[in-house]
Amino acid sequence: MSEMIYVDEASAAGTGDWKPVALKVLVAVLSLFLLAEFAFYLLVVPATSFVRVTVTGAPSVGYDELCAMAGVTGHEKWFSFDTAGTAGRLAMNPLFESVMIEKKFPDRVVISVVERTPVAVALGTVGNRTIPVQIDANGVAFKVGEIPHGSNLPLITGIQFESVVPGMKLHAQLKPLLASLADMETRNSPLLSSVSEIKIEQKTYGGYDLVVFPVHTPVRVRTDKALNEDALQYMMLVLDVVNDLALDVEEIDIRAGTVAYRVRGDAL
Repeated sequence: MSEMIYVDEASAAGTGDWKPVALKVLVAVLSLFLLAEFAFYLLVVPATSFVRVTVTGAPSVGYDELCAMAGVTGHEKWFSFDTAGTAGRLAMNPLFESVMIEKKFPDRVVISVVERTPVAVALGTVGNRTIPVQIDANGVAFKVGEIPHGSNLPLITGIQFESVVPGMKLHAQLKPLLASLADMETRNSPLLSSVSEIKIEQKTYGGYDLVVFPVHTPVRVRTDKALNEDALQYMMLVLDVVNDLALDVEEIDIRAGTVAYRVRGDAL
């Protein structure tokens, strides 16, 4: 005697329907969780977190000092951080040639500055004191009363300062000279370090000549305003020849393309 077992197909199908439903519920829950986390990092973190400041390009200025210059205390919220105002405060400081500030999600602020590089030192007067003034390739006097440690920058004389204020600019006609000094500092620093002083002598009808004072000889060289690497190498070659002469040469003049010299004691 056999016993037949019948299975209700509708009942069997119903027992498996809960799996796709549960999967949909799980996906919905995970989606809501991810959406909530996304909203948290997108809205809550930037609006409530204090900025984390990173500084680059300021080797001579400490982190705290630069933040003080920028007016950043570290208690600013990232969402409301004033990028333009902060950049403006730093750009007004003559120490910096350029300033860039970037906000990086969700709470970082990167301050990137390029400091001015001195190419020469001039002298200014404050009260009864004569103080050094650092000049960059653009003719900006950006630091007063200090000479870079370990540098052999040439001294530029013949410039009159009405007042010594950081950020003041030299006359535009001196920019080619300063640009040449910057180029020589990069390309041939030992050659430039052989010059101790460059005196600017204004011409009667405009323009100027240069009187160059080498480091290792009392003979000065008068030249035009085109002082570049080739001209300086030629100048040093002429000095080597003149120093071999048995004459007490005081000045060499190479402005006319030929070499002329004046013995010490001769009339001008």
